[in-house]
Amino acid sequence: MTLDRLLFDAGRMAATAIAAAIGGGVANAAGIPLGFLIGAMFATAALSLFNLPVAVVPNSRQAAQGLIGIGAGLRLTPDVAERLAGLFPVMLASAFALILAACLISLAINRLTRLDPDTAFFMSLPGGIAEMAVLSERYGGVPGLVSIGQFLRILFVTLTIPQIVFAFGRDGAVQPEVPAPHAEVLWLPLIVLCIAAIVLARLLSGKRVPNAWLLSGIIAGAGAALFEWHTAVPLEGLELAQIFIGISLGARCTRAVFRDGYRFLPANLAGTATLVAFSTALAFIIGRAFDIDTISLVLALAPGGIAEMSLVSGQIGADTVLVVAFHLVRVVMVLSLAVLLRRIFLPKERDG
Repeated sequence: MTLDRLLFDAGRMAATAIAAAIGGGVANAAGIPLGFLIGAMFATAALSLFNLPVAVVPNSRQAAQGLIGIGAGLRLTPDVAERLAGLFPVMLASAFALILAACLISLAINRLTRLDPDTAFFMSLPGGIAEMAVLSERYGGVPGLVSIGQFLRILFVTLTIPQIVFAFGRDGAVQPEVPAPHAEVLWLPLIVLCIAAIVLARLLSGKRVPNAWLLSGIIAGAGAALFEWHTAVPLEGLELAQIFIGISLGARCTRAVFRDGYRFLPANLAGTATLVAFSTALAFIIGRAFDIDTISLVLALAPGGIAEMSLVSGQIGADTVLVVAFHLVRVVMVLSLAVLLRRIFLPKERDG
């Protein structure tokens, strides 16, 4: 690659980052929940939709996920770990209920659109974009359309769930989280944790573990917390993470996405809205039954991205560790059960 090309790409990345930072700052100043992420996403999407040059800093989303993971992992004290272990059956049951609801929604999308059953099925499951696209291709679906549908689901949830939980939060449904003891930012331990998370993420990525960067950050942070090695992630770091995630989401909002997805866009959004309504209702039921903070459960059961929901959790003072734990269990269950559920819900497609 020539020097001119490197300078050109660097200029595009810088211009995109500046526009995203301005958008995020304006949205945050306006009091929009998850403002840095949503503002950065809209600013980047606007550039992309107007065919202006957009460039994402390489590995910036992964780095942001790792930093968010460290912040969540640092809260995993022995007491918190014991409480989460007791909730594991609830995590399994709620994830299974959400996955079954998504399977039923996929049947409706298949009927309402001309999408083939496998594309509709893997598009509807609340799993990772890449993982669902790969599975759909294996069974004869259209991976490009699955990726678009999965992206639109994450986009919809990212835009709606923060508004829902902040509306409840302002009414006093959520009390701000008590700061963790020794929450002072100690830079040397934090740098060591970042290095450890990067090394682990490289190893897990090589094994194709989903959400490898976020998971590595959680493991590194949890290890520090369990051994009482105290530090914290600075607020500015989490705000920067929001901007980078917003850029990566906004850069996907191309004209091609809406051109290729226009046929199923209404059905996809309706299906996602139904799944959000179901997960929210389920959160209220479980919260009442097991005396768990309802708003934390709304975020924990939301069919969105782990990083985005954990950021909202941190902003509103919900239980971030619980949110991340529920999401990780759901992701593992989706990947473990997807093929079996396909055979059950798409019996005529068994031989794919």
